[in-house]
Amino acid sequence: MKKVLLYFASNSAFYTNLFISIKNGFEEAGCLVVGEANLLCSGALIRQIEIEKPDFVFEMNRVKSEIPNFPNDVIHICWLVDFWGREYSDLKGSDILYAWTYSWIENFKKNGVASVKYLPSATDSKIYKPINIKKIYDFTFLGHISKRWTSYELNREVGIKDDNKIYFKDILPIVENLVLSQEYIESTIEELTKRNYNLKLNKSLIYDLSSRIYRQKTRELYMDKFLGITNNISIYGPNNWALYEKYKNNYKGFLEKPEQINKAMQKANILLHFTFIPHFRVLDAMACGMVSTAFETPNIYKNEFEILGFKSNEDYLEIDTKCDRISQEFFNNKQLLADISYNARKKTLKNHLWVHRAEQVLKDVERISHK
Repeated sequence: MKKVLLYFASNSAFYTNLFISIKNGFEEAGCLVVGEANLLCSGALIRQIEIEKPDFVFEMNRVKSEIPNFPNDVIHICWLVDFWGREYSDLKGSDILYAWTYSWIENFKKNGVASVKYLPSATDSKIYKPINIKKIYDFTFLGHISKRWTSYELNREVGIKDDNKIYFKDILPIVENLVLSQEYIESTIEELTKRNYNLKLNKSLIYDLSSRIYRQKTRELYMDKFLGITNNISIYGPNNWALYEKYKNNYKGFLEKPEQINKAMQKANILLHFTFIPHFRVLDAMACGMVSTAFETPNIYKNEFEILGFKSNEDYLEIDTKCDRISQEFFNNKQLLADISYNARKKTLKNHLWVHRAEQVLKDVERISHK
């Protein structure tokens, strides 16, 4: 029996619930699991290793090089779900670095990280399962949207161009236009550098430029498109949604428990998913027999749904990134929705539960152990 120390990104409701499901997946795969949803400080982790003597440590978002005095004889695995403002070149040292999305792998290899592998989302079929509940919404969306920018954030000095000070409010519309143009550039920071912006980068600014702007503008764009079809849409997530006048009537609150999420999702016909990456919530929806949308994959990326064995318009509804081809008729095809629901649930239960991901990790650990 393998012993694993398992630690996640934070003890928020999302990560605490996710931790429990993944812990159960490792236990179902035959492991003894010790850990918690929150990351330990480096010193506490080293002491825990000395006490528990695990076969490997599995952490979310922290790499081995960020842990001083990590023992050489213990395998360290990082599952990267969020960069936390770091660059690809910062994330080194772990015996295995799992990327949550396949699109990151090539950039890691370019930055000299040879140990990178793909470990996608999965789901917990004990929680996410069909229930007999009345459908009252056409669509539902579960997720985050950023708050409006504060005056302080807008007036931050962020760099220099042509010997002139540059403030965040100066580059915000530039990055927003890049996002809305649907041009899949490798990095907004690299694009600004090409335009002769000498940025004073820190973790906060990196996050704002690489993640926050994208999340805010795309979710506004796509939600507005679907609200143009029907106003019968439920939105769940942090109360940031209520700060937007146009969404406050659709906002239904924050769901803390997975059982609440399972019930809320199934009150709608279709889950809205606004990327081409198979997110946790997509696999959860598929497991409970719900239809999910996903974007068509840009030509520069591999189709991650196909990598996982899912086919567009057979296992999920594919929509174009500008939502130009969406229509009410497309989403009202009851036979198509029924077929997609059946197909997606069947494939998810067969190949995409957390025990399947745990078994993948154990195979990789075994391979390293015999080198």
